[in-house]
Amino acid sequence: MMNHHPGTFDVARTTWLRLTSRHRKALRDIPPELYEHWARTAHFEFNGIPRHPFFYLRAANALLDLFECVRRSNRPCALPSRAADSVWHAWLSYSPASLDAFCERHFGQRIPHVEAVDMSGGMALPIAMTLVTARTLDGLDLAGPRVPRLFATDRALGMPHGHAWQVRGSRMVLSHMDPHGRPSQRTRVHPATEPDFLLAAGLIAQGEYDRWVHACSTASNGGTAGSGVDFDLACDFGSGDSGGSDSGGSDGSGCGSSCGGGCGGD
Repeated sequence: MMNHHPGTFDVARTTWLRLTSRHRKALRDIPPELYEHWARTAHFEFNGIPRHPFFYLRAANALLDLFECVRRSNRPCALPSRAADSVWHAWLSYSPASLDAFCERHFGQRIPHVEAVDMSGGMALPIAMTLVTARTLDGLDLAGPRVPRLFATDRALGMPHGHAWQVRGSRMVLSHMDPHGRPSQRTRVHPATEPDFLLAAGLIAQGEYDRWVHACSTASNGGTAGSGVDFDLACDFGSGDSGGSDSGGSDGSGCGSSCGGGCGGD
């Protein structure tokens, strides 16, 4: 018997998210049977994943954020959440045709699931594209360092082996999460989230970059910029496909992204 029966608080949070989500219309259109399929199957690939309705709905909502990022940018985007990826994988195994039809209805195109190791050109630009577009969706400064809701999903949900994105000093940093969904204290700056990279890629304007530099200077003068963070720009979390194992890997990306979404078909 599956342990995913909702308590009162979980029901309240689930109801609130359904009412307030920017994707509330699309959420209502997700096949009702998908939750049960996800609850039965997700833990085989994502060890230790919680299987209650709020976790599922928050993860599904994050997946729709990614789809919206692809729609708005019309470029490949990376998914920075393993929780959201669990819903994507479940939907693909449940009914790929219904997923394609759903994406065409709500996002104007099919959005193919592409494993990180198969993303043409690597994951750096797709991660940067997702970050800037997600910040736009949330009304945040594009140069950072604030973490948009999509990137905050795994940490907020306590996703085992997830990607914990957070702000330290004047930068957005990444750490792995353990089998119990607790973030490691060892953090790294992902190169593709750095304002220098975003500017060079043409994803933010010079004025946005200059405001970030000014904010860094102000924080540095106050003695807080970069506090407690190892700012080596290597993304060295490993590159093996860990799947749902307890190794703490990241589904082949090694850089805080489980997979990518293409645009315009396969």
